[in-house]
Amino acid sequence: MTLAAIILTALLELVMPQQFEASWTQVRHSPLLTEDLVSSGTVVLREPSYLRWEIKEPVQSVTEFTGDTPRGRFKMPTQKDFAAVEEGETIVLEPLRRDLKQMFRRITVTVDPDTKMVQSVFLEGTDDSWTRIEFKDIK
Repeated sequence: MTLAAIILTALLELVMPQQFEASWTQVRHSPLLTEDLVSSGTVVLREPSYLRWEIKEPVQSVTEFTGDTPRGRFKMPTQKDFAAVEEGETIVLEPLRRDLKQMFRRITVTVDPDTKMVQSVFLEGTDDSWTRIEFKDIK
């Protein structure tokens, strides 16, 4: 699982309802690559602290986090690690922790105004890289 996916896991726990299932498409852009990387899959979030992140394309893999899953040396972000500003249908998160500031300038979460479900997440890196994840078929 990439660092972006680990951060996304923490974000999902911060801004998602207690249960969430969806298909997703992720586009990763890096100035070091000649073209963007596109992947797709599914995500399942269940309380307490269960997340299943399945990549279906281009290479299949499944990662599951449970409350018992060790997270290594990386400290999972919490709400206090971000300054959050709501701007209509978006929530802009700016990292406060030094290690997060080294990875991200900001994270923009777009929420459906009717269902309050997350529609997309845009992670803006510090090196002109970015990752956009769009959710569909949300349950």
